[in-house]
Amino acid sequence: MNRRRKSSLLFETELSWFILVGALDVFMTYLILRYSAEGRTTNTLIEGNPIARWVLHTWGIRGMVIFKFTMIAVVAVIAEVVGHYRPLVGKGLLKLGTLVVGFVVVYSLLLLKRNL
Repeated sequence: MNRRRKSSLLFETELSWFILVGALDVFMTYLILRYSAEGRTTNTLIEGNPIARWVLHTWGIRGMVIFKFTMIAVVAVIAEVVGHYRPLVGKGLLKLGTLVVGFVVVYSLLLLKRNL
């Protein structure tokens, strides 16, 4: 018998893209902050999000990484829960989140390039 198990996730593809782009954001943030701290950038670069900046100053880079991945998880869970009741809204939330975070990643790349 060839039975496929039905996934318990509603939006696997959208969720995968969102997590990938979120992980790229975490990596770019780490890279920018590290290069800046080591004096490898022409300007001092800081975290732009005031909440994330507070987390960074309070708990260090490890806390920042945990914070960012927690935010990714929160959005993913909200999208899945909303998606059970309003599938287009849940899917749209993940697509919009991927687009917004994708712009942040591109901006981070340009910022790093300009300051190396």
